[in-house]
Order: sequence, then structure tokens, then C-alpha cells
Amino acid sequence: MRVHPVPMLFLSGPPGVGKTTVAWEIFGQLVDSGNSPAFVDLDLLGACWPVPDDDPHNERMKARNLGAMWQNYRAAGARCVLAAGVIESRDGLALYADAVPNAVPVLCRLYAGRQELADRIVRRGRERGADLDKLTRRAAQLSAQLERDDIADFRVDTDGRGVPEVAREVVKEWLRLTGDVDGS
Repeated sequence: MRVHPVPMLFLSGPPGVGKTTVAWEIFGQLVDSGNSPAFVDLDLLGACWPVPDDDPHNERMKARNLGAMWQNYRAAGARCVLAAGVIESRDGLALYADAVPNAVPVLCRLYAGRQELADRIVRRGRERGADLDKLTRRAAQLSAQLERDDIADFRVDTDGRGVPEVAREVVKEWLRLTGDVDGS
């Protein structure tokens, strides 16, 4: 039995950069082009309380859930994985990739300038009633950290660009790095 690689695209970046929105757009583009993707939001995979003291972002839970979901996605015919969430270290990326047998992980860091992040958070936050100042500060801090400790395979700037354009650029670079997004 031939074991097929599982291309995995991780979209990382600070709050407001567009990780989930871009991932959904890529999902649609892949479906439209005849591919068989699965999509996961890493934050939702770890939405469980309490979190362990030694794992404050609940990454082990997220990875276990990703592995369990992949089994179901694969049985349903999915051949690649799109995952949106903040990934701050190579160890974190490895934890997620190890949850999916034969994974070929690629990490894309989405980038937006400080003012663009703040504007997006304000637009999005009006609907949620969030603490916008706190979230804006966190986004700026995380963006600076991800820029400083860059572990991504590639970066895509999102400032002043539409979601479809950003998604096309991400897929183009992903294809350049992997040669295939459908694990064939």
C-alpha cells in the first residue's frame, strides 16, 4: 500500500491579520480547482478549560484534536489540511504536524502593519463587544514577536490587499514549496 504525503498549510499571525478568512478563501479555491482539502481553526480545537499550567495555549489538546479530526477527514476523502492559528515556535509546529501521519507542514506567516491590525480589530470587535484596546495591544506585541522570531517558511503581506489576492499568493508559494497540495 502506497503511503501518500499529507500537505499541511499552517496560516499563522497575530489577531486581525486574517488567518481564518484567508484559510476559508484558500479552502474554496482548492475545492473549485478539484482538490480535496480539510480546514481546521486551531484555536477552536483547544477551546477547553481549564488549561494545563505547563501548556497555557492548550497546544497538546489542539494537536490531539487535530489528529482525531484528520482521521475522520481522511476517511471522508480529504487529502490536505489547512490550519489557521498562532504558531510561535518550531516545536509547536512539530507538535501539530506529528498529529497527522505523513504530514508535510508548511508555515505561512501573514503580516499586516500595526495600524491595519488595529483597524481590522476595531471593525471586527464592534460585533463582539471585545476589549479592543487590549486585543489591539496584544496583536501588536505578537506581531513584533513573530517578526523577530520568524519561523515561517514564507511571509505574505496583507496590507491593502483583498482576501482572494492574498489567498492566491499563499497557494502559489505553497505549491512552489511542496509541488502538490492534494497529497497525490
